[in-house]
Amino acid sequence: MRLNLKDFLKSPDQNLNFEGQIEKNETEYVIDGLNINFPIGYRGIVTKLGDNLKLDLNVSYSFDTNCDRCLKPMKEIMDSSLEAYSFEENFIDESDSQSFQVENDEIYLDDLVISQVITSIPLKSLCKEDCKGLCPNCGVDLNEHQCDCSQDEQIDLRFEKLLNLFNDEEV
Repeated sequence: MRLNLKDFLKSPDQNLNFEGQIEKNETEYVIDGLNINFPIGYRGIVTKLGDNLKLDLNVSYSFDTNCDRCLKPMKEIMDSSLEAYSFEENFIDESDSQSFQVENDEIYLDDLVISQVITSIPLKSLCKEDCKGLCPNCGVDLNEHQCDCSQDEQIDLRFEKLLNLFNDEEV
């Protein structure tokens, strides 16, 4: 998706609002295995800053994953924001996510949107904030059932000596 800035750059307007959707990944970014659901929605505003431009971009998307504690399948819904600036071509670093390039009076939004999706996926996903997870002994889902495993702390024999290390001292 390309955002044409030709008329905007010639006009006295200071802001250009836009919105749209990306129906499929047509960028060089590999997103296989991320289970991203399309379409990906975006909306934003381009602001003139003298000879440069500022881009405020909001991206809305969802992806399928499993809860990191109980392993139940779930859908995570995300909203993410990006603020980036355009500078003269010789100052642009393509690996910098805080900058973008205007080519032929156009901004290539696909790369910016997909890059924002990739960098905003959380490292940990939970089905609910207080998910109890699985019992480490029997594997039962503790959100649904109470297991019959011993609730006593099971001590790894390799660390048993450490238990008595501070018994005689005041902490």
